[in-house]
Amino acid sequence: MKISRRSVLRYTGLTAALLALTGCTGTSGSAALGGNLPGWMKSLFGGAVSGAASESAAAASSEAAASSMAASSAAASSAAAGSEAAASSAAASSAASSEAAASSFSPLPAYDPDPLTGEARRGNGRMVGVMVNNISNSQKQNARPQRGIGSADLLIESKVEGGITRFCAVFQSADVIPEVGPIRSGRDQFLQLLMPYQALYYHDGESIFCTQFISVYHYSDLNIGGKNYFNTPVHPHVAHRDSRGRNVAYEHTEFTSGKEIRQAASNAGIGLTYVNETPFFHFADYRTLAINDLPGAPGARTIDITHSDSYKTRFTYNNWNRNYKMELYSRAAKAYETTVDELTGKQLTFTNLVVCFAGIAAYAGDSHDVQSVNYVAGGQAYLFTRGGVQTGRWEKPHPTQPLKLYTDSGEEMTLNRGKTYLALVDDDEWNRFSYQ
Repeated sequence: MKISRRSVLRYTGLTAALLALTGCTGTSGSAALGGNLPGWMKSLFGGAVSGAASESAAAASSEAAASSMAASSAAASSAAAGSEAAASSAAASSAASSEAAASSFSPLPAYDPDPLTGEARRGNGRMVGVMVNNISNSQKQNARPQRGIGSADLLIESKVEGGITRFCAVFQSADVIPEVGPIRSGRDQFLQLLMPYQALYYHDGESIFCTQFISVYHYSDLNIGGKNYFNTPVHPHVAHRDSRGRNVAYEHTEFTSGKEIRQAASNAGIGLTYVNETPFFHFADYRTLAINDLPGAPGARTIDITHSDSYKTRFTYNNWNRNYKMELYSRAAKAYETTVDELTGKQLTFTNLVVCFAGIAAYAGDSHDVQSVNYVAGGQAYLFTRGGVQTGRWEKPHPTQPLKLYTDSGEEMTLNRGKTYLALVDDDEWNRFSYQ
């Protein structure tokens, strides 16, 4: 209901007059002018009033009433003006409050993710990639179960030679690396993935093709492993031997650790502080707790990846923990076996799986079947996360440029925050790749 200023003045003045008329009393206690009030006023103010008023009293009372009404009218005018001022002040106050609220609104902090997991950055340590053996051809030629790979933020698997695969366990910094191994020689397909991030590349020995990449792209300052197996003339590595009480080949008994890697880096004059501004993948934003559920994407609960007849990797989606449990095919057992970290006894799990098909073939000449990955051509890519699958393409046009994943519509694939398994798979094995 809207009350006008005119109504305020009218009713305020009337009230003041009534109070003046009824508030004058004689010595006898009776209202002086009560008898002259109309009946509805008597009823309003509580009953009959006795006694008669004299003419002079009536006149005096009338003057008083008039005076009172005038005063009341002035008061009402003042009150109305005050109301307007108060309303204006309230509006100004509200505007000021709105401005203050707007000025106090804080936008999201700058996006500063951990380059490997997409979580808020944990530190400014230099990324470290460690080559880990995965051979499992016999009891003597068996590197499994490996140590420390369950702690890696990113695990890369690719065929190297003779159909076998090798891992590169990538850590956010040397400070978070436990004992890891058995370590093995370097290969350029792994190095090329690390180069854009100025990662420390740790191994024991390297192929001649890996050495060429290190030379051409001036990466020797960040390479620890030497040119020949167990001979490190470039940067001496620091490691230790452990046969683990098993009858395995000597080359499968070498391990290292974060402490030893830091020592090796110190010996080589390599700084272990480096801020990567570009994440390895495009992750869901940790600042908003965003999650990519792959809406509308087909489900994929079991993923089978074939690298060769003897080296196959299987993942099964755990709906409860929203991760993928890893198994590796054993040539000796002719069956899949749970992939565990020997340090913890726990099965390896990942938030994301990325499968990149590529042209993979032996280098020309007498290369001993050392495999080359054709990064320049790119290829088909698959992202598995949250129980779904998304298809697209991957690109890496130059060794110093990062690997990029794109959906079929051309947008960057969005991985969920957490650990990732990345597989480089030969195009020739596409027909043996499956998921359901």
